[in-house]
Amino acid sequence: MSDHAVTVSLESSGGSVTTASGTLQRFSPPQRALRAGVFLLLGLGGAAMLIPVPIIHLVGIPLMLVVGIVAAMKQLRASARLKPMRLACPACEAKNRIGGGFGYHTADAPMDLSCDSCRRGLTLRIAEQ
Repeated sequence: MSDHAVTVSLESSGGSVTTASGTLQRFSPPQRALRAGVFLLLGLGGAAMLIPVPIIHLVGIPLMLVVGIVAAMKQLRASARLKPMRLACPACEAKNRIGGGFGYHTADAPMDLSCDSCRRGLTLRIAEQ
């Protein structure tokens, strides 16, 4: 993983903006494949653990396989992840949790979010420093 210093900004629908510096991790193709393989194995492992459970195994095994495959495909598409940070909402000044998780398909395009407190629509933008 390569870490890059970035400027993270949250823009409200009213036009006000808050910014902070953050760290963006970019994934190489082998790292994305490894992450996808881990999720696929977790899905297979979960399905295998449901084999001896009566009744639940009828739905649980196919469900775990589908969830594992879908999660693996999402990890193949995830190209970057923002390290967890808190950034104030430009409208209500409440701290919002930004980043972490499993990653973003692209870090170059704006992403729509909502404030954890006031539920206003926000736009997250990540720009290289």
